[in-house]
Amino acid sequence: MAEQGFLSRFSAPEIRAWMQRQREAKLDEEGRERERQRDEREALRRAFQDRDIPPDALERLMLMVRRAAADGENEVMVLHFPSAWMKDSGRSITSGQDDWALYLDGFAAKAHAFYRRELEPRGFDLRVAILDYTDGMPGDVGIFLSWKEAGAG
Repeated sequence: MAEQGFLSRFSAPEIRAWMQRQREAKLDEEGRERERQRDEREALRRAFQDRDIPPDALERLMLMVRRAAADGENEVMVLHFPSAWMKDSGRSITSGQDDWALYLDGFAAKAHAFYRRELEPRGFDLRVAILDYTDGMPGDVGIFLSWKEAGAG
């Protein structure tokens, strides 16, 4: 009997209406997913902005450097974050500007100040690079702590 009801509604307009409802439901779900991802990115950025250098940062860095040096490395990546979180979206890095650190924000700016205060006087250097490109746009920024001898290749 239920089949009778279905057969009475079986028509091209009914199928088109059903297809439209399916498309609308899919668009609604995609919109909710985009909103959830946007909210998650915003929460991560706020956490990055508010994060402070931990009291044991120097000890943590020493362990990282020792492990990398034991593996024969001359540098270690100490921080990475989306280039969009820089004041200039990473343009100063992609164009090779020496003043790229002026465009850091939040935790990255705090980390750079920590480097200047604690690590630079100890002979360490920093190297910055765009780690990836998405659709031709800068992606993540990597900041590397180096103990390479000056002039060494």
